[in-house]
Amino acid sequence: MTASHSGLTRRNFVILGSAFASSRFCNALEPTIGQVVAQPYFAAANRSIQSLARLGSPIRSADAEQIAVLTQQNDPQAVSKAEEILSRYTLAKLSLGPNGAPQIAIGEAPRQLVEQGWRVFLVRVENPSGQKGSLVFTSGTRTIGNLEIVSKGAAQRTALADALYKGPMIEEMWLATELYEPTPILSGGVAVATIPLPEIPIEYHIVQLFSRDHGPRTTSFFLNVLMGSNDHAFHPAHRQFDFECLPSHEIPLRILDTNGNGCVASLTIKDKLNRVYPPKAMRLAPDLFFQEQVYRADGETVRLTEGEYLVKSERGPEYLCGTKAVQIRGAASVIDVKLERWIDPSKWGFYSGDTHIHAAGCSHYERPTEGVGPETLIRHIRGEALTIGDALNWGPSWYYQKQFFSGNAESPVAALEHPELQKAYGVTLQPQTTREDVESIIRYDVEVSQFPSSHAGHLVLLQLKEQDYPGAQLIEDWPSWNLPILKWVKAQGAYGGYAHCGLGMVVDSTDLPNYEIPPMDGIGTQEAIIDVTHGCVDFLSGCDSLPVAELNAWYHMLNCGFRMAMVGETDFPCMSDGRVGAGRSYVKLGTRPNGNSGYTAWIEGLFKPHQYCGDGRSHVLECKVNGQPLSDSDLVLESGETINVEVLIAARLEPELTPETKARRANESGYDIERARIGNTRQVPLELIVNGLPAAIINIVADGVPRAVALKAKISRSSWWALRVLPSLHTHPSFVRVNNKPVRASKKSAEWCRACVDKVWEVKSPFMRESEHPAAATAFEHARKTYEQIASECEVV
Repeated sequence: MTASHSGLTRRNFVILGSAFASSRFCNALEPTIGQVVAQPYFAAANRSIQSLARLGSPIRSADAEQIAVLTQQNDPQAVSKAEEILSRYTLAKLSLGPNGAPQIAIGEAPRQLVEQGWRVFLVRVENPSGQKGSLVFTSGTRTIGNLEIVSKGAAQRTALADALYKGPMIEEMWLATELYEPTPILSGGVAVATIPLPEIPIEYHIVQLFSRDHGPRTTSFFLNVLMGSNDHAFHPAHRQFDFECLPSHEIPLRILDTNGNGCVASLTIKDKLNRVYPPKAMRLAPDLFFQEQVYRADGETVRLTEGEYLVKSERGPEYLCGTKAVQIRGAASVIDVKLERWIDPSKWGFYSGDTHIHAAGCSHYERPTEGVGPETLIRHIRGEALTIGDALNWGPSWYYQKQFFSGNAESPVAALEHPELQKAYGVTLQPQTTREDVESIIRYDVEVSQFPSSHAGHLVLLQLKEQDYPGAQLIEDWPSWNLPILKWVKAQGAYGGYAHCGLGMVVDSTDLPNYEIPPMDGIGTQEAIIDVTHGCVDFLSGCDSLPVAELNAWYHMLNCGFRMAMVGETDFPCMSDGRVGAGRSYVKLGTRPNGNSGYTAWIEGLFKPHQYCGDGRSHVLECKVNGQPLSDSDLVLESGETINVEVLIAARLEPELTPETKARRANESGYDIERARIGNTRQVPLELIVNGLPAAIINIVADGVPRAVALKAKISRSSWWALRVLPSLHTHPSFVRVNNKPVRASKKSAEWCRACVDKVWEVKSPFMRESEHPAAATAFEHARKTYEQIASECEVV
């Protein structure tokens, strides 16, 4: 490392910093009361006093009354007296010295905090010389939430931190500091919360402090100055503050499912000021810092200080959202949660799963650990009432996370995954098991993402026996296009498909189907259009991007006679980090899946007509065709016959539009029944589609009540049909064979696929290894000829 232009070496910096830390600060350049104009001083002071009240920490009534009198007095003596009063609520006094250097003095407020709770203080800012710029006032205590997140660098291997053992570092993360209504300024490309230097000599701001611990604690506060017109850099001022932190209470939770069994649920806990508990920045797994909710099992606890809270309870889209006001008054308090389902698809034999969940990468932190383990993921899967959760190892933290791959489906105990870190962090949660824990299972598999072939579309590989491609020691050794990988997957009896299939497939048209050629510049369906002609694509994964972009290519390939499933996924926490199971699939089985055999049955059920995917707010519970239960075999008809489809369907919208539901309607990506709502009614359209086109539509009331409806369509040639409530539900296609001919539903679909082969080659082949070009070119030529042959066999344009 070279010395700076100022001659400041690392050694000199350490020496200077040590001297600086041990010295006592000189008093700030105190403005004389005569310099302070009373009217703007009191206007600013009263705004801060009102903010304290809004934050639940009003000043004493007698003090407030006296400030009101002094405001009317409006003279230097009134300012002096007000300063005496406000000093009792002031944690720190911030100022700039004569040369502009920042300085901190300790205020007179009692430095008392509360464990797992917020305390609010005034911060006095002095600027007698009217300098321009902003102050950065922070605690030297870092938090888990800002330690480091993967989105700053999605690495296959996490760089080794300065400390191998993170316990002592985590033990020091006891304090969270937030300025109230700060002014954000970009500094070094990062948004920094600042206090603008006031235009008046004295002004008050507010800082909020959250303590993780109880007992005596010490931290240092730092003050830096950002001055746009002054290029002179000052060392940050810092001052040590001692606090006494009062203890809070361990509050037991009673969480019961509709049937009375204990279970895991999602809880969002907020105080009257809408602050979330535990604060997101102070969370360590199993509580994730990028979510508002935490997941707790019946019999577990949450630590809260005394006060009033609003508890929102949820358990996936099949449950009603519950809210409950709770008053915490001492250790005897209890939070009772009684969950209520609006639908239970398992009563009709349907079990849900999310085939795209990540334990590392994207929103997950990569320090203090490289993502989270199965003990944390299973808690989230249970808390969203998923039967199946597929945790996909991928590029970020690949070499760490692959240890959890076993080739087995399991239902682990939701233990604390790193007890030594939890102990260092002061976590008091004692995990509990519930009777419903065995109803959810997790399996580790692979997403081929941030691999050499990922440019051609991300692959989801399910039910693998081996997770390492033959001969590959590193990710870089894998093939640079996808077909070889899918052939390897097939050879081991596993399943392969394309993730977030709408990415790179967006066009201007919103018609289904449409015939515009996509840019093929993303990581969705792209190479699937080639690979399906080789019999190697089992499914596309959707429900997490634009529905038209997801469905259009699927419809065209189905129209060409290829058969593949559409599977619901979340791609948690990348496409969405709100919760697992935002996109999900429902598979009909004779019994609840359990262990390897149950997982296998569920995966195989993805490719049968009873399967449907969506957001979990619409359900096709029963289906008959021409009076017979839906069959796994093709329906054989004569030309011109009709299919009569009888359906038992349930869907649920909120009774009326709310600000939350309006916001959901505005989000065009992913599946959400709110975007299916007809106007301001409580109805949604159920469509019977044949070869991608609506053949019959009926509006149904989405009040959660299962309703029997019937639709019909005339079939003139071999076809496929499905049901949809777009964008909330889509069933697996069923096939009708007429005159023993294959499905050749549309020449235009075949020509569209043929044109896409050329586009994919144009965009993707430059990213393939030169040594793999000949094999890829042969495979692409096979796809061209296949679609040309299919087009020649189509009777309908």
